[in-house]
Amino acid sequence: MGRNLFSLFFSRVYRSTILRVLIIVFIILSILMWSAYYALVLPWVNRAISEHYQQQTGHQLQHDKIDVQLFKCNFNIHHLKDSSNLWQADSISVNMACLQSFHERSVVINDISIRKLTANIHQLENEQWSFNDVLLHQQKLHQTAPKKSGDKDTPFVIKKITIIDSALHSNILVLNNLLLDASSLNFTMSNIDLRKHDLSGFSLNAELNKSTQLTIAGKMNLTSLSGELDVDARNVPFIWFNSALKPYAAMDILSGSLEVHNHVSIAKGLPQHIVSNGALTDLKIRPTAMEQDAVKWKSLQWEQADVLLNEKSIHIPLVTLNNLDGQFIIDKNRRTNVQAMFVTPEPSVQTNTTSNAMAAPTSITQKPWQFSVDRLAINKAAIGFYDQSLTPSFTVIVHEFTGDVVNISSDENTFSTINMVGNVDGYSPVTLNGKANLLSKTPKLDALLSFKQLDMGALSPYSAEYAGWQINKGLLSADLNYHYEDGKVLGKNHVVIDHLEFGEKVRGTHVIDLPLRLGLALLTDQHGIAVLDTEISGAPSDPQFKLRDIILRALSNTFKKIVTAPFRFLSNLMNTKEDLGNIQFTPGESQLSDTAKEKLRLLTEAMKKRPKMRLSVQGLYDQKADLVALKEEQVKSDLQKHGLAAEAFVSHNATWASAVGKKYSALALTNQPDSADEKYQTLIAQESVDPERLHKLAHERAQAIKQYFVIQLAVPSEAILLDSEASCEKAGNCSSSEAIFTLEI
Repeated sequence: MGRNLFSLFFSRVYRSTILRVLIIVFIILSILMWSAYYALVLPWVNRAISEHYQQQTGHQLQHDKIDVQLFKCNFNIHHLKDSSNLWQADSISVNMACLQSFHERSVVINDISIRKLTANIHQLENEQWSFNDVLLHQQKLHQTAPKKSGDKDTPFVIKKITIIDSALHSNILVLNNLLLDASSLNFTMSNIDLRKHDLSGFSLNAELNKSTQLTIAGKMNLTSLSGELDVDARNVPFIWFNSALKPYAAMDILSGSLEVHNHVSIAKGLPQHIVSNGALTDLKIRPTAMEQDAVKWKSLQWEQADVLLNEKSIHIPLVTLNNLDGQFIIDKNRRTNVQAMFVTPEPSVQTNTTSNAMAAPTSITQKPWQFSVDRLAINKAAIGFYDQSLTPSFTVIVHEFTGDVVNISSDENTFSTINMVGNVDGYSPVTLNGKANLLSKTPKLDALLSFKQLDMGALSPYSAEYAGWQINKGLLSADLNYHYEDGKVLGKNHVVIDHLEFGEKVRGTHVIDLPLRLGLALLTDQHGIAVLDTEISGAPSDPQFKLRDIILRALSNTFKKIVTAPFRFLSNLMNTKEDLGNIQFTPGESQLSDTAKEKLRLLTEAMKKRPKMRLSVQGLYDQKADLVALKEEQVKSDLQKHGLAAEAFVSHNATWASAVGKKYSALALTNQPDSADEKYQTLIAQESVDPERLHKLAHERAQAIKQYFVIQLAVPSEAILLDSEASCEKAGNCSSSEAIFTLEI
């Protein structure tokens, strides 16, 4: 029944002339409204958008058609472009929340979508940006149209902004005007409501220069500009920072990839706190003026680095350095790669006293950065030393250098502890232990570097260059203890040389006066071990300070001290105060006294301890004492031939006096002394001795010493050499009844 009534009503309405007229009028009005919309509303919207953009930026906005869907509260703008080419976009779509806006008397937008936005933002040489004119326009606009006290801003709410498949083309002036292209850029921000204190969420991801992946996500209070964000960057080429190093170091970054994961806390628009994890991998650095790399490593990793920007402090619990390959190179011009990386600062321009005084308080109150690293772990490092100034060149590499440096800090009173172990060529252990504070204003260091059983064949270029001898073989162990404080270096070197064997004598280009072979002969014991202790000191700030030269000079001085007083060295070795360098004789005699025999015994023991040492013995004579003794010997001999007993020479009895008187009378001298003793001395003075007898006496003394060495003390004959040249005769000063020793090798 109801259905029939409903059909009857519509059939009568359809037949009604008035209703037909009303339907026609409604259709005509609809057509007029849509015509008015396209004829009046769309041009007005287009004009309003363009005028507002120009009013706010000073630029023209170019775009294609605008699509407006009134009942859906949507409008789309296609192919937009800034007249100054700052940006362009394929489309901007806006979905309005019309009912909510009307109800809340505000502008509420559900979503703004921008597709394929391309921004061109460049920094100019004067460090201003390409959109600087927009900033100036905004500043001028606010100055000329101040806000009235009664004006109220219309609340503006955006529930979501989305930028899709966009790009940014820019540059970084401080990095040598590095071009930066961000592609595949997508950005989302939600809950933008300045009326509330709710956090707005946002995320951004992009690909930088087709290699680096950048992701930023977080939440921000847009009113206070406070919030938290996470920044992840992967595969950042470290060569981007080459230009940033140029003012400070003459080096080139050849490769390296940076990865960081940072959590950043922001307040009032500025970063306050950063927690960072990251790694710098495959780094390679080379001095600009050299062809060889200086530093390479597989990775440098840090964990939970805590950066407080306001307090200017950095704390890192752990830094790990893997597979470091460091090279210290001395080139053919004797310049090191470390020196080559230093940049000599240009002299600063002097300003007047007043300006300096005014600037002083600022520099005094400025707080310096403080940092600390709990532990730097070093894994499998290789430290190479290359000296190309030698022919052939010298190379030594410490492999598998592993350990840690604990408690690194900028604090003046904090010392780092160093513990490292490694090896040379896989079998020579190397250790580095000590304490240091090298990062303070007054650096300090106390470290011990130890090498054990280093093959000395590798050191042959140095021995040839500076000592004039090649090295065939030998082992070297060294404890190098260096202390640095108050700008001065004090080094104590304990060196042990095992079975060193020299090779061919050569002509080095920088040979120093170093009595190497003789010194080592004195130092090398019966087991083939030589121990050498030297000390060095100097100030690195001194332009003349060269560590290598100081070490060589210390070695030279030590060897010279030993060889210029070798028998004092042997006396110390035998723990005696006796001078083992000479043997005293009774004038006119060549027989060894008990004291002389004891000295020869001590020398024999010393030679056993220093088997590479040989002695050369030279007999001397006293031109006065020995000559008188020889004359007396001849007088005694003549008196004995005439029957005087030997005992009479001791007692000087009457028989002796009678024999002296007879011999004196035979000389027919005019002077007649009263006593027999005076006659005896006159007989001696009148005696004539063959000059060769003194030479023979000197030889007999040397021969007596060698015979005692060989026969009584079982010293090999080849270890004692007779020197027949009496050097005192050339000097005209033969005044000692002794034999002297010199060392031979």
